[in-house]
Amino acid sequence: MSGASATFWILWGILVASLPVWFCLVSALHKRLASTHPEKYRQMGEPQLVRNNRPGMGVRLFKFIFTREDRPLNDPQLSRLTAIMLAFSICYFAIFLFLSAPILLGLLLVTLGVRGS
Repeated sequence: MSGASATFWILWGILVASLPVWFCLVSALHKRLASTHPEKYRQMGEPQLVRNNRPGMGVRLFKFIFTREDRPLNDPQLSRLTAIMLAFSICYFAIFLFLSAPILLGLLLVTLGVRGS
């Protein structure tokens, strides 16, 4: 197995292994919001991992994390959890883009090649 191939499979394994971790973090966030900040939890639509998980819930979750909506709530535990989720998300997306870059580049080249013909 070449070095590039090994790197690919290691990064792929990290992505797959990180999914259960992400679900645990999301569950912890929902529980924390429901128990200590019920008004904010209601504003977010009372999300849960399985039940009441409509398509817009993911957008609200990422908005909450990336715009740091936790800060006005003055909850150090919630802020720490949100900061971890923010860093986790950025790392996950970076690895995902790195792994999918060759595919995306190939699609771009094929598309440009078809248009250029």
